[in-house]
Formats: sequence, C-alpha cells, structure tokens
Amino acid sequence: MKDLQIFAGGAKKGDWDVGMAVDAIKSADKLDVVVIVTGDGDFVPLVMYLKENKGCVVEVIAFGEPASGKLVESADDYTDLGKGLDKYLLKAGGRRKAVGR
Repeated sequence: MKDLQIFAGGAKKGDWDVGMAVDAIKSADKLDVVVIVTGDGDFVPLVMYLKENKGCVVEVIAFGEPASGKLVESADDYTDLGKGLDKYLLKAGGRRKAVGR
C-alpha cells in the first residue's frame, strides 16, 4: 500500500514505479511469470532483468496507444487494453454484466 500524493489543485499521483520494481525483483525467485500493468518505458530495464537474470516470463498489460513500443517489444506477451474497451471498462452508470453469467 502506498498513500496517494494529493497536490494543490486536487491532482493525485500514486508514483509507485520504484515500489513495483522492487516488489518484482524481490519476488522473482518464487515466480515463473511476472505481469506488469503499465505502458511506461521506464520499466524496460526491469523486464530485461527479470527475463535475463531471473528466468521469468514477463507479460505487459497496458492501453495500446500510450504504451511504450520498447516496453511492448521487450515483453514476452502483451495485452492491449485499448482493444475491446467494453471488455475492460465499466459502463457509465453501473456494473457490466459478467461474461458467461
């Protein structure tokens, strides 16, 4: 858990990049697959470290257009949340009906 930073004017920022990287590295010896949900290209060195030094498969999940091309290329698998927005985002005014239910 990390508290949100709230700036004057109401802007909020989680800023958990270093925490995510440290958690992934600390856990890597116990994991076969690491899933990173970000499109930030700053995570390319983490992806490469996990693959080359820890033997992990690394999957990236992000919204396509703003996702770093280098991050997508470095990952073993990539899921573009921008394709099929109805599948990943709630509809305005309430919850979506679960698929298959």
